[in-house]
Amino acid sequence: MLRQIVLPALLLLAMPLRAEMQALAEEEMQAVSGQAGVSLSVSLNIARNPSQTRCAGGCGARLAFKPGLSNGYIVLDNIQGRFSFDGVTLDIQRINSGYNGEGALFNKDVLKIGLRSATFQNAQFTLAGANQAVPGAGFDQHHLFTYQTNGNVRMQGNLYIFAAP
Repeated sequence: MLRQIVLPALLLLAMPLRAEMQALAEEEMQAVSGQAGVSLSVSLNIARNPSQTRCAGGCGARLAFKPGLSNGYIVLDNIQGRFSFDGVTLDIQRINSGYNGEGALFNKDVLKIGLRSATFQNAQFTLAGANQAVPGAGFDQHHLFTYQTNGNVRMQGNLYIFAAP
């Protein structure tokens, strides 16, 4: 009996609470403001893969970037350890002042990557140059340096990425 009364009453109360999506005109969109950017938190644990024999004891992850029209690759190789990023923000910011007067001359938007907190535990990576993204026949890679920590490293700050002409 109670169910027969309560269910219709709840349905009647919910009726005026409907909502619908409506397109906004350009003028209305320009008047809308919200929070800027995106915030991310990530925790990665990258371990050695013993089947990758080009590194003693196995290799960690590998990232290869081919800049522009170059023939070679910039490589982050043998990446391993625990990487935690808390509160990484992505935002667009206009630089039009500061920097000893050069900001006013620049007067353009840049990508701002903010880092509230980053921690690396027992981390390692090698920065290298290579002729191929993936090792294979004719593979040639030259290590520039290897970074390794057997403890914790904490970082915070901002990175600005400027567009190249």
